[in-house]
Amino acid sequence: MKMRTGVSIQMLMFCLLGSPQAKALGTDDIASIYPTAASIQIDPAKITEQDLRGIKEAGFEYVRFGVRPAVAAVARKNPDYAGLLAQLHALQLKPILTLFGGPDVWGERKANLGGSQKASQPASQSASDFADFALGFMEQHRDPDILWELWNEPEIPTFLTPGLLRPGLVPSVQQICNSLQNQKNPQPYKVFGFGFSKMPRASSSSPYDELLDVSLKTCLSGISIHPYREKPETLLADFAEVRQVMGKYGKSTAPVLASEWGYSSFYPTRDQDGQALLVLREYLSSVFVRLSLLNIYAWKDAGSDPAAIEGNYGLTGFNGQPKPALLALRHLLSRLAQTRLVAATASGNNYQLTLESQAAAKEKRMIHVVWSSLTRSGMTYRFARNGAKACVISQFLPAQTDAACPGGADVVELKAGPAPLAVTLYY
Repeated sequence: MKMRTGVSIQMLMFCLLGSPQAKALGTDDIASIYPTAASIQIDPAKITEQDLRGIKEAGFEYVRFGVRPAVAAVARKNPDYAGLLAQLHALQLKPILTLFGGPDVWGERKANLGGSQKASQPASQSASDFADFALGFMEQHRDPDILWELWNEPEIPTFLTPGLLRPGLVPSVQQICNSLQNQKNPQPYKVFGFGFSKMPRASSSSPYDELLDVSLKTCLSGISIHPYREKPETLLADFAEVRQVMGKYGKSTAPVLASEWGYSSFYPTRDQDGQALLVLREYLSSVFVRLSLLNIYAWKDAGSDPAAIEGNYGLTGFNGQPKPALLALRHLLSRLAQTRLVAATASGNNYQLTLESQAAAKEKRMIHVVWSSLTRSGMTYRFARNGAKACVISQFLPAQTDAACPGGADVVELKAGPAPLAVTLYY
């Protein structure tokens, strides 16, 4: 995907740094020790206790998985949600629960739990049934740590037949929102929608805008997007449009989640080191635009065929072994823990983030991260030490290292390249 030319870098910097609204952005409504909260996608039917412990040790704070009604076609695939939520609670991992379903939810292949077919019911009844399911599940698992997401990629027929948008999903969402509005709850649910696979555009309209029309001003805490793209940094221009769309609903500063985004390592197009570079830049680009949360797809490869695109999105292999992407991201998260974004700048294909310690951090530090979206070296950045008592340069690929800055000089130099570098100044 190419960067759209309608938004200049100068305008983008104003949106991110210069406007009063930008100061309110961030993870205020989503607890995180990182500048952008870190989440990972799991398969609830296959995840193990060992996997969950590995996720926690890697530094992730959230895990995302889908929850579907127990219609016949998926009833035998539904895992023990209550048991999994208890495991997550014990490990202090917060859930992102996506309430969704396929064609079965809307009566297209409706069957009872015994497996016998019955006549399809009207979409209006299916809409009411799904709303009842969603509200019931939310009530059953009421927890302020849970982030709720309504539906998943409504633009894709696998999840929603286009003809069922208006008679099915829109009224269902409206019913859910009306019910949530009428509840007297001292700790309201944090609800996001709708895992859009296509970024909302201010410059054009879409039938799926109707979902925002009936929800963003009423029950949604913010929106969720799936910004898959060839080059992570193209998110910068696209995200400015997302904010413009939200501004139409008076929610220009509301949280935005990237509830699914990842890169596959599949032969011969992209090796595991190539995947690792893109995952690092994916997270840094998310921080750049101040996404509240990034959910990386996925924790584990779905298969062992190295040429299968869909089977190799994992940060770990099918055998559970860490891939370079996990090792690099874990090191990056360890460096950015307890920090917040101060400034983000772009110059051509070169990018820089400046972060400082969060208020609760025990030590005061300033971190500068630089990288390039090109395959060759880019700009040289110079950072004054300003009396720092210690200075550390961190490398994330191909190895994960932390080394003391060269002694004597008052300025530290970093050359931007496809593998990000960071310098941490301790005060």
